[in-house]
Amino acid sequence: MSFLKLWLEFLVLFKGVFMNSRERIIATLNHKEPDKVPIDLNGTNCTSLTRTAYNNLRKYLNIEEDKNPNISTMVMDTVRAKEDILQLYEIDTRSIYMKDPLESSGETEENGSFGDIYGIRWRPASYYYDAIERPLKEGTIEELKRAKWENYFDKRKVQGLREKAKWIYKNTGYCLVTDIHSLGPFEGGCMLRGYENFLMDLCLNQKYATALLDKLTETAMVKWDMLLEEVGEYMQVVASGDDVGMQTSTYISPQMYRRFIKPLHKKIFDLVHSKTEAKVFLHSCGSVYDLIPDFIEEGVDILNPVQRSAAKMDIVKLKKEFGKDICFWGGGIDVQKQLPFYSLKEIEEEVKKTIEIMAIGGGYIFFPSHNIQADVSPDRIDCLFKSAIKYRNYRN
Repeated sequence: MSFLKLWLEFLVLFKGVFMNSRERIIATLNHKEPDKVPIDLNGTNCTSLTRTAYNNLRKYLNIEEDKNPNISTMVMDTVRAKEDILQLYEIDTRSIYMKDPLESSGETEENGSFGDIYGIRWRPASYYYDAIERPLKEGTIEELKRAKWENYFDKRKVQGLREKAKWIYKNTGYCLVTDIHSLGPFEGGCMLRGYENFLMDLCLNQKYATALLDKLTETAMVKWDMLLEEVGEYMQVVASGDDVGMQTSTYISPQMYRRFIKPLHKKIFDLVHSKTEAKVFLHSCGSVYDLIPDFIEEGVDILNPVQRSAAKMDIVKLKKEFGKDICFWGGGIDVQKQLPFYSLKEIEEEVKKTIEIMAIGGGYIFFPSHNIQADVSPDRIDCLFKSAIKYRNYRN
């Protein structure tokens, strides 16, 4: 065998053993086993730390207080952790994002309530905000035409993002994830009308429901088109959200989903795939097992958050049935019943078990089953990520 051939084989082996974050995630998203299971934090607004959890973690680690944290989603009170935390826990992702349209659009009242750009009124409720007033009350086409709406054609939304994305792409080896911070068609209808009203609209007021869904879809598509024109060439993952699941089932039947929502999701994801080589990430909470084949048909490459405590969301079953066709991002440990209550030893064991199940054949990025909540003690958060680092190697 020639020296050149031996050298080339060594380079291939070397690259397989020592990947950077971008190479690692590209490999796993193509259903190949990389050197290590990728780890996310901050990549999306649903794979983050809440402000209280973040502040407690920094204090526990004896790291300087972040006095002005970067809020990723105001109503969930999630933050973008600073680079020191990302480096400590070997995080593979970095995010490029638009402004959150659910931020306050004006003055905050004495009780802490505020109105967002759509006219939803939010009030503090413990660690979060609850919607106390929905803007679309009549359920008529006329009301929809005069409703408050974000200026989704405003190119200032993407100002400076190309330069930021290009710098990270050229100067680091991190995986880049981008998000338009837009209301998904289904979830947006529920937020603007109220869940009960919008679900009734889909049954009894279908002309109006369709008009509202189309308006939300148009908004998302214009924003995606505008953003991906700027940063699409630098992205590896495009994150979109539309919660269609709850704890016990989907909000609407699979048949109704296929009639009203699936064509809109496909329209959005087709646009995204036409603008970038990045993989499409769909965040949808709850029990969505019955819709995963539909997600795959729509062009979804990655499912998040893998809410394990919801009905039918057993990770062994999910990996076995769908692991060759879709990637899973999250589900590292359940944030409802496990992470806040398990001992440190139990957390480590659960993380190890999850990685052993989900990492086979690639297609898995580690994070818990949703944002890390305020009730999770900092020693548990530290244990979570250190356990992921400990067991992430494919070739131990």
